[in-house]
Formats: sequence, C-alpha cells, structure tokens
Amino acid sequence: MSKTLIEFQNHHQDFLVWTVDEEGIVTESWPYQSDIWGGFKVTNLAELKIGSDVEYLWKGRTGWVKYPVRSVQPLIPIEVSVRQDWNGYVTSTVNGKRVSCTHDYEYPVKRLAEKLFLGRLSNIERLECVPTDRLHSRWRITPEGV
Repeated sequence: MSKTLIEFQNHHQDFLVWTVDEEGIVTESWPYQSDIWGGFKVTNLAELKIGSDVEYLWKGRTGWVKYPVRSVQPLIPIEVSVRQDWNGYVTSTVNGKRVSCTHDYEYPVKRLAEKLFLGRLSNIERLECVPTDRLHSRWRITPEGV
C-alpha cells in the first residue's frame, strides 16, 4: 500500500503534514488534528504540486485547505550520499533539502531524514560504498510504516 506525504506551508496552523493512502484518504495529520482530518479524501492528489491547494471530499461535501502545499512526496525509501568537503560532511540534495555537519558523517543523514519525513521516525542504514574523491558514504533512509 503506497502512501504520500503532503507538507503544507507553515501559516501557524495546527497541522503541517498529512499522510494519505493510495486512494487519497488522510490517515495521519502531524503534529495535530488527526482526529479532525482523518478520513477526508484528497480529490486532486495526482495533480498536487508546490503552491497548489488541496481539494477534498468529506461526507459528500467538497472543499479545499486554505494553506498551500509546500511539498508532495511518496513515502518510499531514499538513498543519499555523504560527501566530505572543506567544512565537514554534507548530504546530497533531496527535494531541495540537504544537511551538513562539521564533526560527524551520520548526523547529517539523521537530520535529513527528519526534514524529509516530518513527524515520522526513519531507519538509517549505511550501504556498501567505496570512498572516492570526496564521496564518503552512501545511506538508505526508510521512513517508518513503509
């Protein structure tokens, strides 16, 4: 069962991220209001993009969320690389997000997982890699529930 994360722009509302199933049904709302938004059906899931509005169906009524979409991404494992630069370690860029750290190569991967999958725990696994040039290591980030 495939899931999608819809991240909303922060306008100080009580929810920032929805998790929806393949039919567009909201299964989780983070950090709050799962009890309110759970069960709503996103009717324009296939057309969602940055800046667009989420349209929904609830008990035969249609409506839209007034907060624009910040990102839409499938809830799937992601592979990232960590490179060494003159300031420390930096991850590859995923969906416009990356993290660096001056003292540890695993820390930026953990922080990237938190940025990509807001409100969701993730498993971090180091993959086999032969370090070359500035490439230090490769990692797989698997969000919980996949």
